[in-house]
Amino acid sequence: MKKILAIIALVLAVITPAQAWHSGYHNGWIAPFVVGGAVGYAIARPYYYPPYYYAPPPQVVYVQPPVYIQQPNPAPEGLHQISMLDGTCNCYKTVWVPNQ
Repeated sequence: MKKILAIIALVLAVITPAQAWHSGYHNGWIAPFVVGGAVGYAIARPYYYPPYYYAPPPQVVYVQPPVYIQQPNPAPEGLHQISMLDGTCNCYKTVWVPNQ
């Protein structure tokens, strides 16, 4: 759009003094001066986009729950713990057995 306005203003600035000179009116500098000033202002006018405010998303903070370490229960009177292989699950299980 600015290029089209600049071309139109340039054409008018060239044509206007020629027409004024042929008509006997010798003060033809006002129209080109006004048109040139308007075109110069339009081209030199700074244009800034409206500000865009970016708000970053809130940060998510994960807090791990506290871990409570349980103290082992003392062995009941006359029993102790042993680990035995359980054949049904092929795993070790802790069992209480009587003292010998």
